[in-house]
Amino acid sequence: MQLSVGALTLVVAMLLLLGLLVAYASGVGRHAHAPEEEVPTGNPSMERKVIAILGLLIVSGLLLTGYSFVEPRRQDAAADRRETIAIERGIDNYTTLCMGCHGVNGMSAVVPGTDPEVVTPQLNRDDMRPTDPDAYKERYTYVTRTITRGKGDIMPHWGRSDGGPLLDEQITELALLITKGDKKIKGDETAWTVAKEVAQEKIAHGSPEPRVPSVDVAGLTDEEKLGAQIFAGKGTCLGCHTIGSTGGITGPNLTQIGNVAGTRKPGLDAQAYIDESIKTPSAYVVPGYPDNIMPKNFSQILTPAELSAVEAYLLTRK
Repeated sequence: MQLSVGALTLVVAMLLLLGLLVAYASGVGRHAHAPEEEVPTGNPSMERKVIAILGLLIVSGLLLTGYSFVEPRRQDAAADRRETIAIERGIDNYTTLCMGCHGVNGMSAVVPGTDPEVVTPQLNRDDMRPTDPDAYKERYTYVTRTITRGKGDIMPHWGRSDGGPLLDEQITELALLITKGDKKIKGDETAWTVAKEVAQEKIAHGSPEPRVPSVDVAGLTDEEKLGAQIFAGKGTCLGCHTIGSTGGITGPNLTQIGNVAGTRKPGLDAQAYIDESIKTPSAYVVPGYPDNIMPKNFSQILTPAELSAVEAYLLTRK
């Protein structure tokens, strides 16, 4: 715990006053037992009362100062406990209502009953958990609004204000799970890790198991197969992009990206365009799609070899 200069100065000043008061009280005590002087200099009994009152005031000040140091930590700890409890409640609702579409740990899944198959966006990713306070507030607002109002024809309205079944408190709990999913809430286990454990337990007791998205790898080289697996798995690209009859609708359809990539941006061939689109997605945004949706950290998430494999796979989509 760090003390400010002002608070430390206040404590030292109060201790000095208390020391001076003790010294003065000792003098009064000696004076009370000394022979009476011809000219009275004061009433020792009254002086002792004044000293006692001043001493209590100084001690009270010290206690209040000490409390002011402890109380913020207590409030922070209490807020952290309340947040953890809220996330745990969010996990219970997520694994009951949301995992069928978004996967056991927020890594996306195929939406049941869709044809062509729609894959949901990944919820368990770094850009859903900004560390900057302003960016976090913006993301949290976006998540709560999306849960409340739904999205497109696939995700229903969940908020009661929009005709759904969930209270505002329940939506807040789900939003905390999504925006603080890397928080450790059970030993060293993060919220998403706990969510996966709870989901697997519910699946073992009869809940439908989400279907992990996949793509056709027939006729591909080993590198292209690796790229396809990363595209559908670790990279979670299918949550936003469609390949063939499977994928999301947030980003452009990539079924024929091997043919059209070289025509998108002047001066870039197909491979260069795909490479730029993965590493710096805002460099060129396909008309009709919003900017700042695709994560910009794939160079940190994927190794150079994995990035190369994804590019090789996309070049085969013709």
